[in-house]
Amino acid sequence: MRSRSRNDDEKLQRRNSILKAARKIILSKGYEKTTMDDIARAAQLSRGLLYVYFKDKDDIQMGLSVIAGETLFQRMQQALATTGTGIEAINALGEAYYQFYLQDHDHFQCLCMRMGMVNPKPANQENPTSTLLEMMAVEDKLMALMSSAVEQGLEDGTIDPDKVESPLQTAMFLRGSLHGVIMLQDSAGSSLFDRTVLDREELIRYAMRIASDELRAKPRRSTMPE
Repeated sequence: MRSRSRNDDEKLQRRNSILKAARKIILSKGYEKTTMDDIARAAQLSRGLLYVYFKDKDDIQMGLSVIAGETLFQRMQQALATTGTGIEAINALGEAYYQFYLQDHDHFQCLCMRMGMVNPKPANQENPTSTLLEMMAVEDKLMALMSSAVEQGLEDGTIDPDKVESPLQTAMFLRGSLHGVIMLQDSAGSSLFDRTVLDREELIRYAMRIASDELRAKPRRSTMPE
């Protein structure tokens, strides 16, 4: 495998600067209202040069999702370093996702933007761009990390096997349910929450606690006669 050249480094730096400029303008104007001309001006590049690095605006948005996903993955890995059991890992991953929302909101919004797009699945996957391949790889390793926590809990006895049909299915449910509750209380999300007297953080922690308690293996009662 050849070593990276100075030209490769310059291309990567230019690509990252485009994504940085794109993230700023997309989050301020909105994805639909942002044009490739807007991004080119923000990145101080010609429109033609922009297309050297990205196929289209959707490709740029996928690039933003890759960065956001990698950031979330690193947070989750760090959170797992302090856990000992599978159920502890599940709790730590939930907390990492919540802190990602609180502390790294721009990246969180980039992931949400991808999820909320009307047609987030690229039309042409027969000839995927490198950005699409990167995005799918990040999505896969995020879910693999969560699935492995469920598998660990099944192996160490801290997760009830009767509650898990498939570790991946459980991981998908955990991520989806927590994300849904986060979006329900988000100030930019549903107005339903604003009409209640509920505490935002308490709702999220309640959701995480309910999910954890449901999966947690219960102590078995002894059937031996006294």
